[in-house]
Amino acid sequence: MNLLDVPALLWVVCFQMGLYAVMWLLALALLQESRRAVAHWVGFMVLLCAGFVLAGLRGEPRHWWAYNGTNVIIMTGFALMRRGTERFMGLPASDREQVLTLAPAIALLAWLGPGRDDAPLRIVAAYWMQAWIMVRMLWRIRPALIAEFGRATMLGLVGPGSLLAGVLLLLGLRQVLAWPEPTEMQATNAANFAVMLTYLAGSALFCFGFLTLVTQRLVVRLREASMRDSLTGLFNRRAMNEALQRAWLRHRRTHEPLAALVIDLDRFKHVNDSAGHAAGDAVLVRVAAVLQVQLRAEDVLGRAGGEEFWLLLPATPLDHALQLAERLRSCVEAAALGTTCSIGVALAAPGDAEVGQLVARADAALYRAKDAGRNRVEAG
Repeated sequence: MNLLDVPALLWVVCFQMGLYAVMWLLALALLQESRRAVAHWVGFMVLLCAGFVLAGLRGEPRHWWAYNGTNVIIMTGFALMRRGTERFMGLPASDREQVLTLAPAIALLAWLGPGRDDAPLRIVAAYWMQAWIMVRMLWRIRPALIAEFGRATMLGLVGPGSLLAGVLLLLGLRQVLAWPEPTEMQATNAANFAVMLTYLAGSALFCFGFLTLVTQRLVVRLREASMRDSLTGLFNRRAMNEALQRAWLRHRRTHEPLAALVIDLDRFKHVNDSAGHAAGDAVLVRVAAVLQVQLRAEDVLGRAGGEEFWLLLPATPLDHALQLAERLRSCVEAAALGTTCSIGVALAAPGDAEVGQLVARADAALYRAKDAGRNRVEAG
């Protein structure tokens, strides 16, 4: 192939878009999350592939679908891409805005003929509409990208995406400066070769960029699932141990008080034996909800196993921890769940060598509460 053989490169672009469509189709079949977003991206790649197929069929006599239809299909594909991306980022779809901007452009292309005289206006409208959709999408998803994936990831996606939008703007400007001579993409020249490379690079950036985001999101969700108790949704014992270590290191660094509570439901075996395990599970879920309502954002609550819960209270002196423990005990009792709770409270001491000693004292206080008749709070 000649280095600047643009018609041949058009078919390379078509083949690439087709491969990306298959890739997202496989992702659609495998992914349980983001299915609607991925379905939009499948449509985006299919429409781009169809648009470039039509562009590859351009010739004489000129047919409307090969010239105007190509641009309508590609612009619609870009609109699908934006809608799917907004869904992926959890944003409301901007359907009204898209209709108000796309409708006039599509109406113009429907009215224009496929001839050379109408080509300049058709080309400017197509390139600038694609650039507009890109810019608006990137602007809308930018805060959501930062919030979920961080500023570096946002810049890694929005930066190159903005560059591609800038290239599309320049392509429209090139046509304005060349008026009335059309700069149609099927013509063999260096500028159109660069156009094909832009679409190749842009589609690769989009697919691999968002495939990376999908993978990153899945990894985060899997890690989060591994750190959560499947019944109550609270942190599990592993996550609580990690939270304890982090809080311990912060306590050693700042010397702020650190309190720990060990909470155990009283005679919970009787609940399971009399009402069944399903009823026991419902009680655990309800207790978790009752406890969470009373806590601050910085407090860390987890289910250590069975009917035992751990509560970590950073920057909390002992008297405040005891007051909270009494309030939690009272709330569980008032919930009339067929059970009460006993609570052991402990404060990190200067002589503690590790956080395990703090938990051990809270656990020992819990056993004293049990021995003293249950449904009470003891300090360790």
